[in-house]
Amino acid sequence: MSDSAPFRIALLGLGNLMRTDDAAGMLALHRIKECGRLPPKIRVIEGGTLGLDLLDGLRGISHLLALDAVDTGAVPGTLSRFEGNEIDNLPVSKSVHLLGFSDLMGALRLMDAAPKEVVLLGVQPASTDWGTLLSPEVDLALQTLMQSALAQLTQWMSNPPRSLQTRESSDLEIMA
Repeated sequence: MSDSAPFRIALLGLGNLMRTDDAAGMLALHRIKECGRLPPKIRVIEGGTLGLDLLDGLRGISHLLALDAVDTGAVPGTLSRFEGNEIDNLPVSKSVHLLGFSDLMGALRLMDAAPKEVVLLGVQPASTDWGTLLSPEVDLALQTLMQSALAQLTQWMSNPPRSLQTRESSDLEIMA
């Protein structure tokens, strides 16, 4: 993405709603939308398990925040934050979707359309078996995941890239 590209933020929820704790990213996304605290003009993307099918929807995004269940081997409900090369260096086995997400980021880089900043907030699942209820540990962690996501989005909104701070405010585009 070039330095002159518009400032556009996306919040991406990942996960399978039919695989217990794997639904954490999607459920956090839904709850953030419903709570009324989502900063204005944030593009919300329900990514589910779409992987490379998300390519078109992410083109033109300058800042991407992804929410997902990520198996780091920690205590269930533990939150983790990954950014930059940390995302590329995570073993494939850490998330049901990470291969697709990493491939997606790689494809966007090849197209010179990758976001300038990418942050993945993950919660350690207790189980990813079939089912529609979260484990108690992950259910408790969702509030902290949501707060962390809102804090990251607010930080980006409050501190747009320097190259954009000199532009007229009407030139600043943030996707809704």
